[in-house]
Amino acid sequence: MLLSRVANSIYWIGRYIERAENVNRHVLVSSEFAVELEGIFEEIAVREWESLVSSLPRTGTEAAIHGQSEIQPESILRYMVSFLVDRENPYAVVTSLGKARENARTVAESITVEVTTNLNEAHRRLSSHRTNSIKDLGVAQDIGWRTHNSILTTLGAIEHTLTRDEGWSYMKMGEAIERTQRSVLVLRTRLPNLLRWQENTEDPLYYASWRSVLRTLASLENYRQENGPRFTPDQVVRFLLFHPTTPRSVYCGVRRMIGYLNGMADSGTAAKDARRRLGRLAARLEYEQDDIMAGESTLTFMDDVLAELYHVHEAVSNPTKRR
Repeated sequence: MLLSRVANSIYWIGRYIERAENVNRHVLVSSEFAVELEGIFEEIAVREWESLVSSLPRTGTEAAIHGQSEIQPESILRYMVSFLVDRENPYAVVTSLGKARENARTVAESITVEVTTNLNEAHRRLSSHRTNSIKDLGVAQDIGWRTHNSILTTLGAIEHTLTRDEGWSYMKMGEAIERTQRSVLVLRTRLPNLLRWQENTEDPLYYASWRSVLRTLASLENYRQENGPRFTPDQVVRFLLFHPTTPRSVYCGVRRMIGYLNGMADSGTAAKDARRRLGRLAARLEYEQDDIMAGESTLTFMDDVLAELYHVHEAVSNPTKRR
C-alpha cells in the first residue's frame, strides 16, 4: 500500500500535467479561432470569442476582452500570454507544470527518470519566457505549440515507462478527473451560446463555432470518424457526453475513474462513497441519455456531474479519509 503523502503527490502529478495540456490546447484553439473570426459578423464573433474565453477561470484578462465591439489582436495576445507564462496565474501552463514538477521531486522513487527528465525539460523551456518579452501573436502561438509537444512527450514517457501499480491508478485517476471536469466545464460554458444558432450551412461562424468546441476538447477528428463532416448540436453534445471510448467524453472519463478507483488498495467509507457516485453517473450516462438531452436537463446534468466529481476528488486526493 502506498503512503498517503506519496499517493497524494502522484495523484496531483496526473492532475497538473493534464491541466497544463488542456489549458495549453485551449489557448491555442482560442487564439486561432479569434483570428479566424476577425472581420466576420463582428458582433456574433465577439460573443463567440467571449464565450470561449469564459471557458477558462477568470484571471483579470477578461476586462480587456468583454464589452469590445470587435476582436482586438492585443486582447488575444494578452489572453494567451496570461495562460501560458504568467506565474501569477494559478491556471497558467507554466504554473501547472511547475507544481507537477514539485510533486515529482517529493516522490522521485515512485516515478521513472524518463518522466522526471521530460517534465523538467518542458517546464524549463516554458519558464524561460517572460510575460513582457512576448510581443507578437505568432511568437506566442509558436511557444504554445512547442509546449504542447513537450507535454505530449512527457505523457508518452508516463505511458511507456511507469509500472501499472497502485501509484499508476492514482496518477491516472488525477488525469481522468481533471480531463472530465474540463470537458464538462467547456461544454457547460459554451453550450447556451451555441444553442442560439439555427443551422445554416451558409454561415461560416456556425461550423467554426462547433469545430472550436471539438478542437478545444481534442475531439474533432474522433467526431468526424463517428458522424462525418456534419455538425448538429444534438450530435456534438451526445458525442461529448455519452460516447463510451472517445478519450474526452464524460462517459469514457467516468468509466476510467471506476477502473482506477478499483486499482487502489483501501476500501474505507470515502472510497465506497466515491464508487457509488461514479456508479450512479455511469448508469445515468448509459441508460438516461434521452432524459439528459431533454431541454434544460442537459445543463442541470452537467452541474450534477461537476458536483459529483468534486466529491470523488475529495475522497481520492486525501487518502487518509478513504480508510
